[in-house]
Amino acid sequence: MKTESAANTEAPDPGRWKSLAVILAAAFLVALDFFVVNVSIPSIRTSLHASFAEVQLVIASYGLTYSVLLISGGRLGDIYGRKKMFLWGVTAFTAASMLCGFAPSAGFLIAARALQGVSGAMLFPQVLAIMQVTFPQSERAKAFGLFGTVIGTSSFSGNVLGGLIVSANLFDLSWRPIFLINLPIGIATVFAATKFIKESRSPKARRLDLGGVAILTLALSLLLYPLIQGREAGWPLWSLLCMAAFVPMLFLFVQYEKRVTASGGSPLVELDLFHDRSFVIGLFSGMCFFSGAAAFFLISTVFLQNGLGYTPKEAGLTFAWFAIAFLGSSLASVRIQPKLGSRIINLGAAMMIVGLSALLLLTASRGASLTGLELAPVLLIYGTGQGFVMPTLISTVLINIKGHNAGSASGVLSTVQQASFATGVAVIGTVFFSVLGTETSTAAFIHALRVAFSVNICLLTTTFLLILRIPRFPARDGVR
Repeated sequence: MKTESAANTEAPDPGRWKSLAVILAAAFLVALDFFVVNVSIPSIRTSLHASFAEVQLVIASYGLTYSVLLISGGRLGDIYGRKKMFLWGVTAFTAASMLCGFAPSAGFLIAARALQGVSGAMLFPQVLAIMQVTFPQSERAKAFGLFGTVIGTSSFSGNVLGGLIVSANLFDLSWRPIFLINLPIGIATVFAATKFIKESRSPKARRLDLGGVAILTLALSLLLYPLIQGREAGWPLWSLLCMAAFVPMLFLFVQYEKRVTASGGSPLVELDLFHDRSFVIGLFSGMCFFSGAAAFFLISTVFLQNGLGYTPKEAGLTFAWFAIAFLGSSLASVRIQPKLGSRIINLGAAMMIVGLSALLLLTASRGASLTGLELAPVLLIYGTGQGFVMPTLISTVLINIKGHNAGSASGVLSTVQQASFATGVAVIGTVFFSVLGTETSTAAFIHALRVAFSVNICLLTTTFLLILRIPRFPARDGVR
């Protein structure tokens, strides 16, 4: 076993590229499973007789448990060994995927998805940590570039693959193979990790802040659960009280973290980070962007299949236009960013706004006769814009963070990102389904789409304006 300081003086691991392939396979699965379920939502509703609120929880439960446990997952790797936690995480994720695939009810599926989130938070932080200690400084840029490509690809491939798998109806299992396919991949990853990954841990591992984890989990649950369940229950008093309790719970979390810091402990969140103005503005812009991005796929999928009558395969292939644009622009952003710096985010956000606006105009004019080919130009514009934003946003948020705080800042950003995914699905999904009500006509779906995507446009506009308040920087400056 080696520590980080030892890793910096030893010769590079000759099997490092094989270990990279192994950990990236697991990272892809974790990221993919947030999105792969979107296109399967109508099939899951029919098969399990689930409500709209329950299918929202199928998505949000994964994002919620994943987001609040990411930082703790990284600490566990520092303390007990990254390879060990990676192996435990992949094993648990594979088992949870099996439970999802054989879920007999919506409630069971929600619980299994939450377990997937817990195990994903256990393994995902080890990926970046293993890369950091395995690769020499001269090779890290290439390794992290491959990591970014894999994670970005997962967001759109989930919708495409999900549509194809559900339509194939393998072994007459409908949507279930989208989870069961993780089993052979997970098992192979465990065996490969045992062989190719070397153990490492931090020489100064920080303790777990279990109190902080508990308070933050409760706070987010008080916000998300009533947002999802309250609409169908007619907004009873308990739902309003829970949402109102979110703010004081967040205040309690901050006070608790201050006390942990003052006593010399290891807080879940380093509060000193929030003294950096660019970091705070960047976090808020990230919250807006990621909230809208997650909701876009859920609402678009429901609209295409329930509103326009697309099959899962047709819906998945329609998203292929987005996939092509995203992949192309994310690769091109490497060459464009040195000229535009952080303003490439503004360009991308503007294109996404144009794409969504064009989508609303197109749905209003074409109605039920709207085809996937007609949607192609809109999705190409939107996907190109998102491809410009995604690779640059993280470095923009972290631009002023000093080296000794880089790990904590990355953990906070990852947590905010995943919490924003879950919140976006809950809030914007609730807006969409509330406007839709019990109506099933195409016109009703178009109206609900218009209202929900108007919220998305507002979030993207806020992202655009916030990024303007962060000083422009060239890509080659990197994170300080």
